[in-house]
Amino acid sequence: MPSMITEQRQSQQIRQELKQVFLIEQAKLLEMPEQTFIQLVIELEKTPLFVRLYQEEKLIHYQRVPKTDISSQYFQLREETTADKGSLDVESLLENKARIVRLVEKLGLEKFKRYFLFPESGMVLEEIAEECGLSISEVREINDLVNDFSILSEFYHPSAFSSEQIRYSKIASVERRGDSFTIGYLSAPFARGRYRIDYGSFEELRVRGVFTETEVSEAKQLFKRLESVNSCKDTVSQILQGIVDKQALYLECGDPKSLLPFSQKELAEKIGLAPSSVSRAINRKSLETPLGTEVPLKHFFPRSKKFKKELIKQLLETEEGLSSDDAIKTELQEKFGVTISRRSVADLRKELRLPASRCKSKYVRYESEGD
Repeated sequence: MPSMITEQRQSQQIRQELKQVFLIEQAKLLEMPEQTFIQLVIELEKTPLFVRLYQEEKLIHYQRVPKTDISSQYFQLREETTADKGSLDVESLLENKARIVRLVEKLGLEKFKRYFLFPESGMVLEEIAEECGLSISEVREINDLVNDFSILSEFYHPSAFSSEQIRYSKIASVERRGDSFTIGYLSAPFARGRYRIDYGSFEELRVRGVFTETEVSEAKQLFKRLESVNSCKDTVSQILQGIVDKQALYLECGDPKSLLPFSQKELAEKIGLAPSSVSRAINRKSLETPLGTEVPLKHFFPRSKKFKKELIKQLLETEEGLSSDDAIKTELQEKFGVTISRRSVADLRKELRLPASRCKSKYVRYESEGD
């Protein structure tokens, strides 16, 4: 009996240690610059083991996230991006891009998405070439183009907020499609979604001796890395969807006054994450709105006090008959569903240096006291 209890304690301790390792790995991935993370994902997918498990054994599949797609800007290149060439051979890059994009255009968007952007079938190069009427070398070139666009997304879709000191990554655009919003990612690895790993079939193949002991060990390590990538992708997707759901009115009109109070802690609780994970995931990342405006992700989390000040200012500038702080308090509750004390109304109004209607004398006194 004591040995069983000891084993249970050891097993629990091992699970806790593995969970801690996983959280540390997740934190590292979330803190990575976007370009570095995408490079890591592409390198994982190029390993012979991944290719075998994906194409031959079909144990790995892509599972797209609802309400997401590739951005409509994916193949757009703005002229101004060529102004700052940096270390890139821009002319060769654009010339090569134009030639392959012509191949993609000839192929058609539907086939391009099916066989290159979202290759959920796990087909080998020869099969894709036959289905698309391309040579194997052309298939490879289109695959390389997809990876190139993902790794160099900061070149093709630079952020307006980047500087020599701080580098932002514009990771997606929110687009109106039909009667709802879609999150359009600017890189294929995010647009493809998460990895779905068929652990049951892997175990069956292992028992049948399809894999050597070394291959089994390497596959398990690969699965762990893919699950860490999944966790990072899930976190970003949940955060972006949470922003879209909460700030839909702002995304419709672009008026900063329509931003609702929203804390990172509130979102973290809603999607079951630690606030620190949300903070890491949104740091130095931006989003393009349906109106074409780029917005840092942190902008979607206005502080409650600032939000209430904006509402009070809006009421005093547009409403008639608000003769007291109590009247303002009641109007905030009835019109916006915002609960606030009369004293808080008075304090915020004093910070704004705005009088309630018909309270000019009080406003003068506030100014005198402030001076």
